[in-house]
Amino acid sequence: MQAVYLLHFDRRINPNHPTQHYLGYASDVHRRIRQHRKGNGSRLCQVAKERGIEFTVAREWYLGDRALERQLKRQKNSRKLCPLCNHIDWKL
Repeated sequence: MQAVYLLHFDRRINPNHPTQHYLGYASDVHRRIRQHRKGNGSRLCQVAKERGIEFTVAREWYLGDRALERQLKRQKNSRKLCPLCNHIDWKL
């Protein structure tokens, strides 16, 4: 199933940089998440794996496509979209 997804890392990838999220799109989101967990999905996830940093799939947009992914990435504010950072239950 295709989706745009937001990964929330358990801690910052680099203590001197605020990166704690990854926003992506996949035509098969479940397969892509498995790749990320193995450290094969993206460079950021590879570095996180090397440093022993786990992640949670914080949010998924199942009606999303690459256009939505680009739109969300252009906002450069994944933290506001993250229910784990904002203590929001998006299912309400």
